[in-house]
Amino acid sequence: MKKWIGILFAVVLLFSLAACGGGNSENESSNDSTSNNTSENENAEESSGEYDATAAEATYQTNCLSCHGENLQGKVGPKLSDIGSRLSKDEILAVIQNGKGQMPGNILRGDTEQEENLASWLADMK
Repeated sequence: MKKWIGILFAVVLLFSLAACGGGNSENESSNDSTSNNTSENENAEESSGEYDATAAEATYQTNCLSCHGENLQGKVGPKLSDIGSRLSKDEILAVIQNGKGQMPGNILRGDTEQEENLASWLADMK
């Protein structure tokens, strides 16, 4: 019985790490952001549009906090506290939908409204 509990724990841990990316992609993110710094900064100046901050924060708490930290400071995933100064809303949306580096895509299971709302909220983090 203990063997099965150990195997179950290992499987749950494996899936948890896979959902969060499982690696420290902060360095990868900073390298990616510096390579296209000019175009990203130009795009980051665009308005993110209107959004429901309360709903976006709830989405973040449920789906992003474990990898990006309680205060968007970064953890396993890169910090997001200033992501709007590096990426535009559309670029953030593409990462949410398609993933990037260690982050898997489709985190919000194709809920376009939630994806758009979260991307707009994050784009205002500057």
